[in-house]
Amino acid sequence: MVSRVAEKRHATSPARLTAVVYVAVASEPRDLEVVRAGLERWLRTREPDAVIGALSVPDAGLSSETCFAPVRSAAGTRELVVRLPPAGAGLFPEYRLDVQVAVQEAVADLGVRAVRAEWIDDPTWLGGPFMVMPRVEGNPVARSWALKGWIVEADVGVRRSVFLNLVDELARLHQCTIAHEVSPPEPLSVTVDRWVEYFEWASGDREPPAFMREACDWCVAEQPQPHGITAILWGDVQVTNAIFGPDGSVRALLDWEMAGHGVPELDLGWYVALHEMTLAQVGSVPEGVPRRTEIVDRYVETRGREIDALRWYEAFALFRSGSIMVRMARLLADQGVDDGWLLTHNPTVAAFDQVIARRE
Repeated sequence: MVSRVAEKRHATSPARLTAVVYVAVASEPRDLEVVRAGLERWLRTREPDAVIGALSVPDAGLSSETCFAPVRSAAGTRELVVRLPPAGAGLFPEYRLDVQVAVQEAVADLGVRAVRAEWIDDPTWLGGPFMVMPRVEGNPVARSWALKGWIVEADVGVRRSVFLNLVDELARLHQCTIAHEVSPPEPLSVTVDRWVEYFEWASGDREPPAFMREACDWCVAEQPQPHGITAILWGDVQVTNAIFGPDGSVRALLDWEMAGHGVPELDLGWYVALHEMTLAQVGSVPEGVPRRTEIVDRYVETRGREIDALRWYEAFALFRSGSIMVRMARLLADQGVDDGWLLTHNPTVAAFDQVIARRE
């Protein structure tokens, strides 16, 4: 079992990172030296003298595994980012790296700050498909950003810019049009059905927490009628999934695992719902960090159109996030780890109640 709890002791300070592996919550461990050796063999088919340094594990990542691999060759030194599915069963039933790469490439062509990537569908090297990208220099954001790290240490203006610049980048993404064969539009009703199916799959052979069943039923019953506008979706819109410059500018959008094509409020709802849930857990808001209303107003201004039924999309985001937590708890329980936190320390409960109690 590879988990965040089990591997946290191996984390390395981002400022000193030379190689990083984001290890997923999965049912089987992955041998990091085997990964390193396989990457090196693959790279030497292109650069015969290439050498890849040791891989290490920071405190980040839950679904796919991501490696920042230092490369040394006659051409110089650089770092590659390698993303691969988790070993064994993971948080999702399927990992479509090819779709991630196709969307990243398509939106990068249109000026969005996605990282260009290559998909290798050859199990010879790592035992399965993987994707490779160049590493983008800049400041990553830890999950504990509201308590410590460069964001809370930054100037108030920079701190505010981080979140609003991310909104601007999201609005820019939502104005993009890419070929339907890359990411076909998905009706909202299909998206809802897909996540309900995921929730049932994630629960396994055990009854899920009652509050999650109630959240599922509410989202299905209160599903809005979309306005007909669709957009390319990032999927996991969070400040922790981006790289920033020292001035708060966005340098790269990361983790396109849940990318798709659908109602743009799905992305915006996810962003503000998880943002507010994070701040609620902290209990205090660092000066300059924008709240829900300012983020939404900035999106409307930048995108140039009003949004629809955002309360529902926020609730749906929390249902989806909670469903992923259910799956995580099941994987941990299968390995003998107490999953009582799903009921006693799950921030989704209060966040969901607050959202549906709000009147817009």
